[in-house]
Amino acid sequence: MKTIFSMKKTYTTFLFFLLGVFSTSIFAQSTVYFFIKSTGNLTTTIKQNGKDIFDMTGPIKKTIKPSGNMQLPFNQYAPCYRKCIFKNEGKILFSAECKHINAVNGKISTMAGEIQLNLTSGSTYYVSITNKGLNDMQLKNLTEKEAEKLLKNKKYVALPEYIEQ
Repeated sequence: MKTIFSMKKTYTTFLFFLLGVFSTSIFAQSTVYFFIKSTGNLTTTIKQNGKDIFDMTGPIKKTIKPSGNMQLPFNQYAPCYRKCIFKNEGKILFSAECKHINAVNGKISTMAGEIQLNLTSGSTYYVSITNKGLNDMQLKNLTEKEAEKLLKNKKYVALPEYIEQ
């Protein structure tokens, strides 16, 4: 009788140990919010360690039909943000590839920026995709206070949530 009780106790202790070990790896996740201001004729793709993960282009807010020297319509996109859940921890390189279509001559120019984040379980990060001069882009960290202002701003459109598979 004493041996059976001892085996049950050992089994139960081992079971709780396994649950403790695996629950942290199962539920380990970080949240990253990406923000982008209103853009014109600009499509943006977000990459994680060089792999495309989602498009960061908001809905069209306004379209200007071609007139004068314009060959293509000019689309103005609404400012937007996307909440992303990442299961992996550690250093991850995020990059944004932005393609701008010139409405006058139809030429496509590519701009890019990147940021490395050290993701830890339960942490939240805020990243802004913004211009750096006239012909370049950058990704920069936002403070929680800056991000809260943008999240409360009704002009910013929430894009569908991205959850890492």
